Amino acid sequence: MTDSLDNIEIFHPKKQLNLFGYKKNFKSFVNLSLKNKLPNTILLSGKKGSGKATFAYHFINYLLSISEKNKYSVENFSINPENKSYKDLCENIHPNFYLLENRDKEENIKIDDVRNIQKFLSKSTYKSNIKIVLIDNAEYLNVNSSNALLKSLEEPNDNTFFFIINNNSKRILSTIKSRSIEFRFFLDINEK
Repeated sequence: MTDSLDNIEIFHPKKQLNLFGYKKNFKSFVNLSLKNKLPNTILLSGKKGSGKATFAYHFINYLLSISEKNKYSVENFSINPENKSYKDLCENIHPNFYLLENRDKEENIKIDDVRNIQKFLSKSTYKSNIKIVLIDNAEYLNVNSSNALLKSLEEPNDNTFFFIINNNSKRILSTIKSRSIEFRFFLDINEK
């Protein structure tokens, strides 16, 4: 999906092949992963439109494509468009990935959508023995859906990772924050 604004194409974060900014953050995440110290629940906080979702999709592609042909290029911070995981994510068919977001700009993420995470987590993995849940616009979780999410966050498996994208810290439950490692994202002057 692209939009055209004054001759500038804006790509949906999952289809953005190059990572702009956050290269130090990315390298830190890669190092944590290589040392098997990547937190199971990562909260990416910052202003809407600052690149948190693009960063998350890049790191998710890195994790899912490690043993694949045309894997993620850590040197160039880029996704190979021929990579199988990238294609599957774009088509919303990757068996080891679950996306939860508010649909059609609805005010809240529904509790039934959160409960579907449990169904996803109960299935066996496909290839890489890793499961990833991406929750975008977490500030749209209401109290009931937040409480349902807590059940999934409390005891994750070693190879299950939650990436929670939060655009408004005041609207996310403190209990979700307490079960997450928060990383604040903002572009510095040069990156802007």
